[in-house]
Amino acid sequence: MSRSPLDILTRLVTKPARLVCGIMSGTSVDAVDVALVRLKGSGPSLEVEQIHFAETLYAEELQQRIFNNCEVASSNINDICLLHTAITHVYADAVRATCRECDIALEEVDLIGMHGQTLRHLPEAVHIAGHDICSTLQIGSGPTLSTLLRIPVVYDFRAGDMALGGQGAPLVPYVDHLLFQSEAEDRVLLNIGGIANLTLLPRGGGISDALAFDTGPGNMLVDALMRKYYGREFDEDGVVASSGTVNSDLLSWMLQHPFFRQNPPKSTGRESFGEDYLDDLLNIARELSVLDISDIVATVSECTVRSISMQLRALLPSPYRFRLLLSGGGARNHFFTDGLRYSFPEATVESTSAFGVAPESKEALAFAVLANEWLVGNAANLPAATGAKRAALLGALAIPA
Repeated sequence: MSRSPLDILTRLVTKPARLVCGIMSGTSVDAVDVALVRLKGSGPSLEVEQIHFAETLYAEELQQRIFNNCEVASSNINDICLLHTAITHVYADAVRATCRECDIALEEVDLIGMHGQTLRHLPEAVHIAGHDICSTLQIGSGPTLSTLLRIPVVYDFRAGDMALGGQGAPLVPYVDHLLFQSEAEDRVLLNIGGIANLTLLPRGGGISDALAFDTGPGNMLVDALMRKYYGREFDEDGVVASSGTVNSDLLSWMLQHPFFRQNPPKSTGRESFGEDYLDDLLNIARELSVLDISDIVATVSECTVRSISMQLRALLPSPYRFRLLLSGGGARNHFFTDGLRYSFPEATVESTSAFGVAPESKEALAFAVLANEWLVGNAANLPAATGAKRAALLGALAIPA
């Protein structure tokens, strides 16, 4: 016998603890991350127990279709329409596999938070039909996923913030504050995915004191070079970057990008640092006679470190005594981590695993938390970070058909 949406929501809201699945596939376009967590309470009283984390690599054909449809010149409306559903099936398979790996029945999962796969993010206003329009597109159907798995799904997390004039990004800072705020020290949460983003949590501060923004490319350009020239998905441990020599002229050209000097709120993606930017970068490298690919990888990697460091220095007083907590794939890249330690010798630089959150799982875990916050009615954006007019409830709910 089917239950009404009211029955489903009443059961979920009144449970003392919920088993929630967070799904994240980021701008690196390498895999689907699934975090299965048990959540008790919400907001400042939230208790989090991570049960399992699993990563499902994208099939090469699907990955290439996503890359193609992130670029204006190679996108295809039929492909985008098909990908919207195809990715949903991949997400469903990833959730089923995650539950099997930790021997939990799918029926035990109470709720799913699904971010979706970003194809396009346009935070700068364009005038259309008498309105100034900003928009973002994350494909992956919440209603389809909910029906495939017979589990309620919270999805479309960015739309509410953008409707209020925000950029719809970054969204993880609310969760960073819940999990990592300290009374004793300043903390910076730095996620180095395809795009890098940071959250500054001043010691003893409240949620309104947090500051967050995208800093620019994280792994995105390095990964693209590795695929193009080495046939690998990423620079494992930063070995290729460490074998090359940073070219100061090429680095200087990269650091002139206006995004690095833009004041927050700000967010970015493949629109600014995708294939077109990579083509320009390689053309400039040839003009400068930078022909060794390892030197280009080193320079691009150094740009990630420098762009993060210079923007972070602008936020904090010297001496830079704070705790820098790293997450994302870039937390495993020694070129990045060594560079950040060199940039901030008086800071403590470590991964979020020091606080019980595996660096590769933090963003998927965050969307499980955001789904739970939606369920209990807690606004979860940071207007100071996104530029929204006010705090907002993030997400929409899909109930199994």
